[in-house]
Amino acid sequence: MKKGGWLFLVSAALLLVSSSAFAQAKQIRHERHPATTAEATSSVAPQTQPDYVYFSIFDGMPMGLQLHHDTEVNTGRPVDVYVFPIELQVMNSDGNFEPVGLIIDNFYTARAVNPLTAPNPNNARDCKAWNTLVLNEMKNRGPNSPTWSYVEFTVPQGARVLQTNEDGQVFWSDDVECWGSRDRFPPF
Repeated sequence: MKKGGWLFLVSAALLLVSSSAFAQAKQIRHERHPATTAEATSSVAPQTQPDYVYFSIFDGMPMGLQLHHDTEVNTGRPVDVYVFPIELQVMNSDGNFEPVGLIIDNFYTARAVNPLTAPNPNNARDCKAWNTLVLNEMKNRGPNSPTWSYVEFTVPQGARVLQTNEDGQVFWSDDVECWGSRDRFPPF
């Protein structure tokens, strides 16, 4: 009987060790938006404003906001750039819970191309406000609350970009929008 008990314990221990050795931890991935380099032009050659018909929409948990001081390629003009990482969440899920652990690092200017003519010259400020509101709400969220806060970051097809020396390609802030909302599905 003792030999059977020891054999069982050794088998269970080996099974436990082997299962943890083959288990794969879910890695958090970062993707950059927009791509670091592409067909970016200097503000010397004006880009046409997008038609705002089609938008890329990223929903998820904001992971903070950083302001970088950079310079524009070819001109050396100073440019302030926000990096707004958002961990994507599935909204109104059909049960296919993905992507898990995907963080989109969104880069955009702190000022509009031309603040005097921009439809909303304060988009960068709005993103900063929504980041703060959603993070504070999640921090103070009641354990029995039926909803979860998240932020939406939208970019129109054909959004204008600027090439910077350190951060690479960034969106102009007039072409991004942010707002917060709630959903009944918890973040992953």
